[in-house]
Amino acid sequence: MAGKALTLMIIALVFGFDRRCLAAVTGAFAGVALTCVLGVLCTSSFKIQGAVMSFSETLLYSGYENLDLTRIFMASIFVGSSGALMDLTVDITAAVNEVVQKRPDLSRWEAARSGIQVGRAAMGTMTTTLLLAYSGGYIALLMVFMAQGTPLINMLNYKYVTSEIVHTLVGSFGLVLAAPLTALTAGWFLAGQKKEELTPEQ
Repeated sequence: MAGKALTLMIIALVFGFDRRCLAAVTGAFAGVALTCVLGVLCTSSFKIQGAVMSFSETLLYSGYENLDLTRIFMASIFVGSSGALMDLTVDITAAVNEVVQKRPDLSRWEAARSGIQVGRAAMGTMTTTLLLAYSGGYIALLMVFMAQGTPLINMLNYKYVTSEIVHTLVGSFGLVLAAPLTALTAGWFLAGQKKEELTPEQ
């Protein structure tokens, strides 16, 4: 709930409380919801424990043995992907709004198609951003594996590496859903407004 409130606040600071904010927030919330579901399923399926996080054992030994590290790990997936989701939804909404401002005669579907094209291009770089951001935290560990000559298949079986793969895949699927949905909502909320405003005057 706190994550959704933060998402709403940040997007509102960018757009203000208007139709653009509504479109971007709708897409972001949908992406976060899918990320939550996939995060729970993947964490359970791959049997990933929260101990893979940095300083997790130190936290337990410091007197917080009742903490559920696995839930904290899942929360880290949501927090990590929410930034990319907000970035993508704001980009798509801003692109659709700019197209509609230049071409007020566009239909909602045509505006949505433009947003989908923008989202398709942006998803590739966002996925790479997630991969590099997550793997950067474990770069030293990966260098140790390489120095020891550890085979690639063995690296992929380590929980530390698997957790980063789960981070990336779950975040990427959230982006895949958020992009077209944001484009559709942006097309619906933003297109056709000029026509409606001009009709009474005519």
